[in-house]
Amino acid sequence: MKYSQIIFGKDLYDLEYNDIVQFFNEEKEETLNLEFKSYPPQGNHNDKENAVFKAICGLLNSEGGIVVWGAPVETRDAQGNTSAAGALTPFSTTLDRDRLINKVSSVIVPLAIGIRVQKLDDPNGNSIFIIEVEKSNFKPHQFKDKYYIRLDGQTKVAPHYLISAMMKSVDFPIVKGHLRLKSIENLDGHRISLRFRKVVFNTSEFNNDLNVFIRVVASPGIIIVNNEQFGGNYNSPGMKILSNGRPSMSEFNLIVTSQQLIQANNEIRIILNFGGEKSPSKISSYRYSLANLILGNVADENTFLIEKKENSLPSDSNDKTADEQINELLDL
Repeated sequence: MKYSQIIFGKDLYDLEYNDIVQFFNEEKEETLNLEFKSYPPQGNHNDKENAVFKAICGLLNSEGGIVVWGAPVETRDAQGNTSAAGALTPFSTTLDRDRLINKVSSVIVPLAIGIRVQKLDDPNGNSIFIIEVEKSNFKPHQFKDKYYIRLDGQTKVAPHYLISAMMKSVDFPIVKGHLRLKSIENLDGHRISLRFRKVVFNTSEFNNDLNVFIRVVASPGIIIVNNEQFGGNYNSPGMKILSNGRPSMSEFNLIVTSQQLIQANNEIRIILNFGGEKSPSKISSYRYSLANLILGNVADENTFLIEKKENSLPSDSNDKTADEQINELLDL
C-alpha cells in the first residue's frame, strides 16, 4: 500500500486541497514516514526548497514516506518532537509536478526513483505539494555531498556505519523502544511502586532483527520483574527474532522509598537501552517528578514527565569522543 493511502486514506493523485486542510484540523506529529515543511513568509525560497530535498533524501535512505510542503508552521516540544496543526502555508510558485520531480532528480544522487508529486491549489491560486517517496533500492543517496536518513521523526546526517551498511546493501531494520508509566501505588506509607510498560517494536515490515537485547536502568529505586529484584539495572531476556507486528512487550515495577525520593529531589530517571545484531543500539530516556503524587492508574504520564528523549543513538546523547568514554570506563 502506498504511503498516501496509509496516511491520508486516498491515493496521492486523488487528494484535494481540502483533504489536507482537514488532516491538519487536529495536531499531527511527524513520524518515521511523515515530515512537515511549512512555507512561512520569512526566509528565502532556495533555503526552503533545499530543506525539502534534504527530507526527500532522508526518506529515500530510510523507509520512504510523505513530505508535506506547505504544512502548518511546525512546533517542537521540549522532547524534540515536531508537530503541526491549523492553517496551511501555501505559496505562489511556477513549479508543477514534473518540474519539481526534475529538480529532485538533478540534485539527489544517485538518481532518485519512485517519487510521486501532487500539487494542490487553494482558492487564491497558491499551492502546496504532497511528495510521496518510496524506499530506495539504490541507496545511499546524497544531497549536496551529505547523506541523510530519517531517525525517529527527524531527518539527520547519516552516521558513517549506516552509510557503509547501505553501500554494502545491508538493510537495517528500524527498531523503536518506549516506556510508559501506567500506575502508582503506595505500598506501606514509606515506599511507592511505579508500574511501567516497555515496548520494543520493529517498524520494518520485511526485515527481522536478530538477537535483540533490552536493558532498563533506573535511579533511584529497585526494579522488580515477576517478584524478582534486580537493583537499578535489569537486562531483559534476549529475543532471537524481532519481527514486524510481534513486538516485545512486558511490564516491570520500580520500588522507591520516601527517603530515596527526598534525596533525589522527588525525581526518578529511567533509561531503556536496546538494539540487535542488525540494528544499532538506541536509548530512550525519561525523567519524572513525583513531587505531587497522585495514586492509581496514570491516564496521562505527562502529569509527571519532565523530560523525554526517545530512540536516540548513543552519539546523539553523548558529546564525548570515543577515547574520552573509554578512559572514563578505565578510571572507574
